Amino acid sequence: MHAQDFEVTGTVVSADNQSPLPGVNIREAGTSRGTVTGPDGGFSLAVDSPQDTLTFSFIGYQTKTVPVDGRSEIRVVLETESQELEGVVVTALGIERQQRSVGYATSSIEAQDLVDVTESNPANLLQGNVPGLVLSSNASGPNSSSSINIRGVSSIAGNNDPLFIVDGVPIDNTVIGGAGKFGGRDGGSALSVVSPENISDISVLKGAGAAALYGTRARDGVVLITTKTGRTSAPGEVSVQYSSTVTAKDVISGFSDFQSQYGQGTQGRAPSNQDAALSAGLSSWGAPLGEVDEAPQFDGTVRPYDDVADRQGFYRTGLSQRHSLSINAGFENTSLRLSASHQNTEGVVPNSGYEQTNINLRGQTRLGGLTADASVTYQNELTDNRTFLNDAARNPNYLISFLPNNIPKSALQPGATEEGVEKQFTSDGLPTNPYWAVNELEADDDKDRILGNVNLNYSINDWLSLQGQTGLDWYSLRRTNVDAFGSAFEPGGSMTEDTYRVWESNSKLLATATPSLTDELSLRLDVGGSLRHRQFEQVGVFGRNFSIPDLETISNTANPTRNYDFSEQQIRSFFGSASFTYRNYLFLTLTTRSDWSSTLPEDNNPFVYPSVSGSFVFTDAFDLPDALSYGKVRASWAEIGGDTDPYRTSLTYGIIGQHQGQALETITQLSVPLLDLKPTSTREIELGFETQFFNDRFGVDFTWYRRSTVDQILDVTVSSASGYTARTANSGEIRNTGVELLLTSIPFSTADWTWDSRVNFAANRSQVESLAPGLDVRVGPENRLATANIAQVVGQPANAIYGNTYVRDDQGRIVHGEDGLPLSGEKEVLGTGAPDWTLGFSNTISYQNVSLDFLIDAKWGGKVFSGTNANAYGNGLHKATLDARAACDEQAGSNGRYPEDCFVGEGVIGSVNGEGEVTVDRQNDVGVRPSEYYGRISGEIAEEFVYDANFIKLRQLRLSYDLPSSVMSRVPVRSASVSVVGRNLFYLYDSVPNISPESSYNSEATPGFEQAGVPQSRSIGASVNLRF
Repeated sequence: MHAQDFEVTGTVVSADNQSPLPGVNIREAGTSRGTVTGPDGGFSLAVDSPQDTLTFSFIGYQTKTVPVDGRSEIRVVLETESQELEGVVVTALGIERQQRSVGYATSSIEAQDLVDVTESNPANLLQGNVPGLVLSSNASGPNSSSSINIRGVSSIAGNNDPLFIVDGVPIDNTVIGGAGKFGGRDGGSALSVVSPENISDISVLKGAGAAALYGTRARDGVVLITTKTGRTSAPGEVSVQYSSTVTAKDVISGFSDFQSQYGQGTQGRAPSNQDAALSAGLSSWGAPLGEVDEAPQFDGTVRPYDDVADRQGFYRTGLSQRHSLSINAGFENTSLRLSASHQNTEGVVPNSGYEQTNINLRGQTRLGGLTADASVTYQNELTDNRTFLNDAARNPNYLISFLPNNIPKSALQPGATEEGVEKQFTSDGLPTNPYWAVNELEADDDKDRILGNVNLNYSINDWLSLQGQTGLDWYSLRRTNVDAFGSAFEPGGSMTEDTYRVWESNSKLLATATPSLTDELSLRLDVGGSLRHRQFEQVGVFGRNFSIPDLETISNTANPTRNYDFSEQQIRSFFGSASFTYRNYLFLTLTTRSDWSSTLPEDNNPFVYPSVSGSFVFTDAFDLPDALSYGKVRASWAEIGGDTDPYRTSLTYGIIGQHQGQALETITQLSVPLLDLKPTSTREIELGFETQFFNDRFGVDFTWYRRSTVDQILDVTVSSASGYTARTANSGEIRNTGVELLLTSIPFSTADWTWDSRVNFAANRSQVESLAPGLDVRVGPENRLATANIAQVVGQPANAIYGNTYVRDDQGRIVHGEDGLPLSGEKEVLGTGAPDWTLGFSNTISYQNVSLDFLIDAKWGGKVFSGTNANAYGNGLHKATLDARAACDEQAGSNGRYPEDCFVGEGVIGSVNGEGEVTVDRQNDVGVRPSEYYGRISGEIAEEFVYDANFIKLRQLRLSYDLPSSVMSRVPVRSASVSVVGRNLFYLYDSVPNISPESSYNSEATPGFEQAGVPQSRSIGASVNLRF
C-alpha cells in the first residue's frame, strides 16, 4: 500500500435479511483496483483518497455506488433485483414456484427471525407474524402445547390445527393429554423436534387452494418448515457455528383486582380455632384485616390477622440455557451438516423443568442427473413436574391463587408434616397444598423421537424428472404420575405409568414434466401418488395404596389394573397438477387428488377433490406509471375432503374380565357407528392482490376468502336406553369469511441506515350454519364453575362460550327470587374464544452493525370465561365483593358476625315462567349475606365471568450487534454477534382483571376457558453467535 493510500474496511449485507453477502465485487471508481467480499461479507480495500467512490455489484442484486466520504469503515446494504430474483415460495408437495405465479395467499418467516429466541416450540414464533393465524398456548409451563388456528374453526368436533411438513415430510403433531372439566395435564408440544437453529424458513399455506395437494389433513392449512443444508460458500470449505443463549423468565404480576382488606373466615368473622380454620379453607369472608389481632390457622398456629398476601412469591425465576453447535462441510457435489442442541429450562413453578437434546444429520449429493437428500433427527425430552391444570387436585397453582390474605405462604411449607403426610389446608384435603404438589408429587415425561427422511430426484432429461421420497416419524413417550403416600386426596398414594408409541410413515412418488409448448406458453405437469400409514399404541398401568410408603413403584401397589389401546390407519392417494404460464405474467394451475382412507367405508372410497388457481401480473402486461413497480391479482377455488378417526364405521370390542376362566367381551364404544360414513368436504374461494410501489419501498397484500365445511363427522346425543350415549352422523356446516392484509415498507435505506416495517391484519367471522336435523345446540366441554360450556349453536360463531345469564327485566335490572338471590337464566351464547381481528406490527431498524427489532401483537373481539375470577367471587377475594361487605360491617354484632339480611342486591324481586316471561313484583328488599349472594353468582351465572379478551402486547424486543470485520480479522472467528432478546414483555393494554387474556387450560378442546393456570411470564435473555 502506498503511503498516501487510504484503507477502507466494511461489510456487505442483503437488504432482505441483513445476512452477509460473500463474493460481492467491489471496484474503486476510475481505477482497476478492486476486491471481493469474504464468506462473512467483509472486505478491505486500499483506495487513492478518502473521497473516492466504490461500486458494489453482485448477481441478483442492484449495483450500488457508495462515496467513501473519509470513512475507514462502512456497511453496505444491497437490494435484490425484484424482477429477476423475485421471491420464490415453497408450495404443495415441496414444489418451488415464483411468487408471481402463485394464485393464493402465503406467508413466510426467515431464519434471521428465529435466532436468539429460546422457544422450544417453533410454532410460538409464528405468533403475531402471520395474518390470519391465531395461536393460543396452554398455561402449563415449559414446552406447553399450543393450538394453531388458520382462518377460523372449520371442524365442529375434530382437530382444527394445520398440517406440519418438515422438508417435504408430514410430522405428527398430536398432543397427548390435556385438561377438561375435572382437570388434567398438558402433553407438551410435538413440534419441539425441530430445533429453531436448524430452520431455514417457515412458509404458511393458508387457503384450501394452497393445501389441496396435501390431502385431508391440510384442510386447515399447512405449515412448511425447511431446514438448513450443509452448503458452504466455496467447495472444500468447513464452517462451524456455535450459539449460546441464557434466558431468565419471571411471572408477570396478576391478581390486580383481588381485595386486600379481609382475611380468612365466614360471615364476617375470623376463625376461632383450628377446626374453624380448616372448615373455612379458601373462604375469605372473614373479618376486616387489623380488626382482629390474631387468629388460629389451618395448622393450629395462631398468627397475626394482617395482610401478608404474596401469591406471586410462590413462583421463582426460571432460568433457561440453550447451546447449539453445527458443522457444515461443502464439496464439489456433496454437502453435510451435523448439528446438536441442548436446552435446560427451569419452570417458574418450583421443581418443574424441561430438558431437551436434539441431534440432526443431513447430507446432500449429486451424481450426474441423480440428486439425493437424506436426514435423520434424534430427540430426547425430559419433563419434570408438568403442572396439572384447572381445579385438579394436583394443581399447585390453585390453592396459592386463592390463599386468604392473612395466611403466609411460608405456613404451607414444606408441604409435609413431621409425620411425612400432606400438611392439609382444608378439612376435606382439597385443594392440594402447593408445596406438597411440587415437592412430593410427580408428573414426569420421558420422550424419545426419531425423524428420518430420504429424498431422491432424478433428471431424466431437461424437461422430465422423477422424485421419490419416504419419511418416518416414530416416538415413544413414557408418562409417570405419582401421588405420594400421605396425599390428602389419596392417603394411600397411587401411581400411573403410561407408554405411548406412535409410528407414522409417509412415502410419495412424483413425476414432473416441463414440455416446451410455444415461446410464449409453457406448461408444468406434476403427477404422483403417496401412501401414509400410522399406528398408535398405548400401554398403561394404574395402582393405588403403596404397601411400603416410600417405595413408589407399580409392584408396590395393591391390585394394579392395566389398559391397552391400539389403532391403525392408512391413506393411499393419487394426485396431479397442471400449471400454465403465458408470457410470464399470466398463470393458471389446476389440481386434483383422490384419497382412499381406511377410516371410511369401501363404498365411499375414493373421494376426489379439485382446485383451480390463477394469477395475473398486470404491471408486466401493461405500460403503467413507474410509481407502481409491481402489481398482481390472484384467485383460487378449491375443495378438500376429510376423513375421521379409526373404527367409527364398525363396532369395537374389548375384554372386561372373565368368568370361569373364560374371557368376557363387551362393546367398548359409546357411540353408534355410521356404516355409510362419508368424508367431510371443505370448499373455499379466495381473491386477492399484491402491489409494490416506488421501487418496492411500499407494498400491499390483500386477501378475501369464504370457506364452508359440510358433512361434518360428529357424535349426536341419543337416549341412554339404547345402550349408547351418542350416534355418529354426517351433518353440520360451518362457514368462515374473512380478510387478510399485509403492509410492507422501507421508510428509509442508506449506506448506514435501514428501516423495514410490516403490519399484518386479519379479521374472520365464523358461523355455524347447521347441525344435525332437529338439533340447534350441541353442547361440548364444560367448566365446573358457573355452568359454562363450549358449544356449537346454529346461527352463532363456532366454539361459542355458552352459559347461564342473569335474568333481567325489560329495563335491564337484575331479577332476584324471594330469597334475595339472583335468578339464573337460560343458557345463551356469551361470545367465543376466537378474536374478531388480529394485528401484528413488526419493525427492524439497523444502523451499520447494530440492529433493533420489535413485534407488537394485538387481538381484539374474543372472549374468555375466567374460572379464576369466578372462584375469587365465591371465596370473597374479588374487589367486587367489597361494597356488600362494607354494608354488612356496619350491621355486624358485637361478635363480628354478619346478620343474615345485611346485604340487599341491586335489582328487583320477580319470577320467570316456563315461557321465559319475566314478572316483576317489587324493588329488591330481601337481604342476604354477601357470601350467599356472590356464591350464587360464582356457581350459577357464567355471564358475570365472561370478559373481553382484548390485548395489545409487546411480544418481542431484540437488540443485536455484529462485530465488525476489522475486529474479526484479528481472531480465528469469521463472524460474531451478540443479542439481547425479550419475549412477552408486557401488555400495553389488556381488558381482563387478575389473569392474562391469553390464558387457557385446553386451547384446543376449550378455547376461551381458563382457571388457575401457570401465570403468564416474561423472558429476557442474552445470546452469542459465533461462526468459525
